[in-house]
Amino acid sequence: MRTSTFNYIKDILADYYKTDEYIKQREDELRYPHRESDLNGDIKGTKASYDNQVNLMITIEQDKRLTNLERNKQVVSNALDNSDKDTRTIIHELYLVKRPTYTMDGLLQSGKIFCSKRTAQRLRTDFFEEIANALNLDI
Repeated sequence: MRTSTFNYIKDILADYYKTDEYIKQREDELRYPHRESDLNGDIKGTKASYDNQVNLMITIEQDKRLTNLERNKQVVSNALDNSDKDTRTIIHELYLVKRPTYTMDGLLQSGKIFCSKRTAQRLRTDFFEEIANALNLDI
C-alpha cells in the first residue's frame, strides 16, 4: 500500500469520533454564511445586492466536503462492523483513541489480542485495504 494512502486512512481514523462534530460545523457554515458589512451601502449606485450571493450558495446536499465527511464515517463504520474482534481492538487501540498507549507489540504482550505479530499486521493491512477500496483510493 502506498504510504500516502496509508497516512490518509490513518488521518480519517484519527478523526472518526470527531466526524459528527465536523459535519455539524460544516452544515452551520452553509446555513449561516459569513457576510461582511458593506461600508459603502449608503452610496447610491447600481443596486447590487447580496441576493446573487444567496442564490449561488451551495446547498447542503451538493457540498463536496460534507459529502466526503459523511462517506468517510460510513465507510469506517462499515469496515469496523465487518471486522473481527482482534482487528477492531488493533484499530481502536492504535488509531481511534486520542492518545494511543499501545504499539502493535504492546497489544500482543499485554494480551489484548490473541494472534502473532505477523497476523496482527495482516489484519491491520486488510482493514486499511478494505477502506481504501471502499473510498476508491490507489493502493
